[in-house]
Amino acid sequence: MKNKNILLAVCGSISFYKAYEILSLLKKNGANVKVLLSDGVLKFATPVGFEALSDGVLTSLNESWTNGLDHISFSKNDLLIIAPASANSINKIANGIADNIFLQTILAASCPKIIAPAANNHMLENPATIRNLEILKNDGFIIVEPIAKTLACLDYGKGGLNEPWLIVETAKRVLNQDEFYKGKKVIITGGPTTEKIDDARAITNHSSGKMSKALADSFYYAGADVVFISSVDFYTPYKMIKFKSSNELLNALNSQKVTQNDILIMCAAVSDFICLNPKDGKIKKDKMGDKIELKLNIDILKNLNLNCKKIGFKMEMDPQNALNNAKNMLIDKNLDAVCLNILDDKIKFGSNQTQISFITKDSTTQTDFATKELVASQITELVKNI
Repeated sequence: MKNKNILLAVCGSISFYKAYEILSLLKKNGANVKVLLSDGVLKFATPVGFEALSDGVLTSLNESWTNGLDHISFSKNDLLIIAPASANSINKIANGIADNIFLQTILAASCPKIIAPAANNHMLENPATIRNLEILKNDGFIIVEPIAKTLACLDYGKGGLNEPWLIVETAKRVLNQDEFYKGKKVIITGGPTTEKIDDARAITNHSSGKMSKALADSFYYAGADVVFISSVDFYTPYKMIKFKSSNELLNALNSQKVTQNDILIMCAAVSDFICLNPKDGKIKKDKMGDKIELKLNIDILKNLNLNCKKIGFKMEMDPQNALNNAKNMLIDKNLDAVCLNILDDKIKFGSNQTQISFITKDSTTQTDFATKELVASQITELVKNI
């Protein structure tokens, strides 16, 4: 979002205060943000608070054609976000009504548009509002659905403004759409497996799941239909499925429906070994003995029923043999690519930075040593070539 020009249009909803958080998050992500305030929201707040956080505020009180405070100047942006959007504004916007500077600016905007409704649930469920939201959707507006909650009027229903972070995540997706990923399903697995010894103990590993989350975010921003299968909890704007054991992971994967053009990225850290005879309850120390019998775990990539492009992750600690091992994995598991990372003094479990060698049958490309978010975006580009 860095240096993107965004207009945040705020309607007269009781949830107007969340616009401050949306504005703050947009600015933290590097966007240039101007604010458009309706006459309705001026009943709740003054422009001063928004002026302190933004790159300019336009209202009916300060309109001026001599210094750029006009509806045409404010309409020229990379993205328009209407949040919160009142029922009144929704119905007017859908019908092209522009009887004030707020609506004139929105009507003049030709950039992509996000609208996040917030109103009494009966107002949003009125047939007119439902019909007009459908018109806006058909006109290309991205709708961030309201959430069900106890509203300010004490009615309970689907009328609350969705979370500010989700609105900002949606904005990132709109601004970073890649035609290549439109309509493609990308399944990403992440986090460690946990293999039962008994009900109190388990075999697991130090994977943080951060790389898989960065990848899921990157493919979501690029426009893919992301399914994130993770053993670590994250807040996500896309579908997330939880797993614990490698068997649960395999079942979750095989339940997915894919086409040959869809993509699987196996970033989960799957245990090589599992307990031979896991027990119910808790094994007493004096009955456990001095060893736990293990057996080789199933190979998930070799037991998949998914016919799609497959990318594996390989972690190595031996730099001398790492590349050959990754190339062998590519052939042995019939993969389209392998992402190799080698643990060292800089690249560690749980770190926020990494470096990946992206290996295919024809080439090896090394990413920058950078944040996992930046490396994930580089991988998203590299995957387009497999």
